[in-house]
Amino acid sequence: MCMGFHRFLLYNTSKENAVLRISRPGYHTTDELQAEIQWLEEIRNSTEVRVAAPIRGKDGAFVQTLHSDLSEMLYAGVLYEFLEGETPDENRKEEVLRDFERLGEVTACLHRHTRTWEGAGKLRRGVMDFDALIGDHPLWGRWQDAENLSKDGMMILSRTSDVIRARLDRFGKSRRRFGLIHADLRLANLLVRDDEVQVIDFDDCGFGWYLHDMASAVSFIEDKPITPSLIDAWLAGYRRVETVSEEEEREIPTFIIQRRLQLLAWLTSHADSDPVQELKIGFADGTVALAETYLKQFA
Repeated sequence: MCMGFHRFLLYNTSKENAVLRISRPGYHTTDELQAEIQWLEEIRNSTEVRVAAPIRGKDGAFVQTLHSDLSEMLYAGVLYEFLEGETPDENRKEEVLRDFERLGEVTACLHRHTRTWEGAGKLRRGVMDFDALIGDHPLWGRWQDAENLSKDGMMILSRTSDVIRARLDRFGKSRRRFGLIHADLRLANLLVRDDEVQVIDFDDCGFGWYLHDMASAVSFIEDKPITPSLIDAWLAGYRRVETVSEEEEREIPTFIIQRRLQLLAWLTSHADSDPVQELKIGFADGTVALAETYLKQFA
C-alpha cells in the first residue's frame, strides 16, 4: 500500500518460482526488515495462517544489499516463495462474502498470536497511532493537502479528525486493543486458493489498533453497497477465534473513517503514480460524504 517496494517474479527451471521484493531506499531499515521476517517466521511456525516464506541468500542472510549501475543508492532485497491464488473480487458477492468471513478468521488468528507472543513487543517496527496515521506526524502525508477539497469539505474532515482523536483517546491502547498488526489486510493483499486465504505483503506491519486491520479490509470500498455485509462477514469469521466486545464493534466506523483519511493522504502524496490517477477520481468527495454520515452518528 505504501509503495515502499517493488516486486519481481523470478522464474527458475529447477526450483519453485519466487518473488523478489526490493524496498525503496530509506523506507525501512535493515532491522525493520529483519523484524518483519522474524514475525513471518513466527507465524509459519506457530499458527496455521499461510504466509510467504522468506528465502535465505547464499550467505545465509534474508536481507540482501543490492547495487545498481544506474544509481549510487543501495537497495535492500528479500526473496519470498511464490504463492499461487487469486485476489478476491468484491463484484462477486457470494464469493467475496465467504472470503471476508475467512479473512476475519485469519485476522483473528494473527491477533491472538501477537497478543500472546512475548517476542512481538521486541520487534523494531513503527507505531501507527492517530498522529502517525492522520495526525501531526502522518507517515503517508497530510490529508489536508488533497486536491479538490472545498472549504466546506475541509471543515467537515477537520471536525471528523477531532472526533476520531477524542474517541480513540477514550478507546485506549490496552494490550487487548493495540499491538502488532499487518496494517494493510485488504483484498489486494490476499490470495485465495481452494478454501484457504493466504496473506501477503507485510511491508506496512507495525504496532497499531487491532481494529485497524478491520478497517484496512474495506480500503477503497468503504462506500460500496456491499461493504456493511462484508463487515458482518468479517466479524462472523473473527468471532470464531477471538471476541469482539460491543464497545469495540461500535468503534468500527471510527477506524474505517480514520483509514479513509489515511488513504486520502496516501493518494495525495503519491499523486504521480499511475494507479493513483484512477483511484483518486471522486475520492475526496466520497470521503467528505462518508465523514458527514459518521458525524451524524458520533459527533
